[in-house]
Amino acid sequence: MPGIAPQRIPLAPQRSSPQDLEISGDVPGIPQGAERFVRYEDLSRLAQVTFAVKDDENFSGPVKLTGVPLDELLRALGVSGGQLIAATADDGYEAHYTAEYRATHHPFLVLRIGGQEPAHWPKGPNGENYGPYLISHASFSPAFHILAQKEEPQVPYGVTGLRFLDEAAVLKELRPPGARSATSQAMLGYRIVVQNCLRCHREGDVGGTKSPFGWPQMALIAQGNPAAFGKYLVRPNAVNPEATMPANPEYDAATVAALTAYFRSFAPEQKP
Repeated sequence: MPGIAPQRIPLAPQRSSPQDLEISGDVPGIPQGAERFVRYEDLSRLAQVTFAVKDDENFSGPVKLTGVPLDELLRALGVSGGQLIAATADDGYEAHYTAEYRATHHPFLVLRIGGQEPAHWPKGPNGENYGPYLISHASFSPAFHILAQKEEPQVPYGVTGLRFLDEAAVLKELRPPGARSATSQAMLGYRIVVQNCLRCHREGDVGGTKSPFGWPQMALIAQGNPAAFGKYLVRPNAVNPEATMPANPEYDAATVAALTAYFRSFAPEQKP
């Protein structure tokens, strides 16, 4: 009816079940620095989509997935469409969904796999648990290619929460200090970093915590020993046999130079 605001999804002050999805950030009704929780039952009342997904790397073959589009969840929470959504996983991984990414790839929060609720979800190819939640797409085609880095799908599993952040502010903080040209090495590195490195490495209040090395540490390594830094980017185990970071054998010299220039720009002596 005219004049009546759309009903918002309920937010609970405390977790009542491991299946509750943690919500935080710039969300109406949530105090700064606090979090709230959404029940699976309430998520299940939102508009949903179902797809026969064939190219999600988390699955060994085609799978039927049903879930809530992230933009639908934005609306149910009363959040601005210009926000960046950060999906945090139980292992410290953090996937990032900009407004552009969502408009291009239409990611959705998976509620059912093969028609089954989370208690009956199968294990992953390596025995991993997909729950509490995972995020997928109907299909994925890279929208850009930067040097040797093509756009990759953000398909985390083990998702425990979503953070809603001011996208413009986050991207501004991640931009290389002093960069003026969009085609400079540091700016090319920036675009790769937002696509890839940010998922496991942290800068300030954004990024994953899967790696203990955040922006300050990587900036110092890139500045002090660029050769070792570049070698680590391509083949981490060749530098540290115990490294858990995935190798990037496709990274050529230009890609390594761009990433090195980006992180060097954050070294203290490099700031203007």
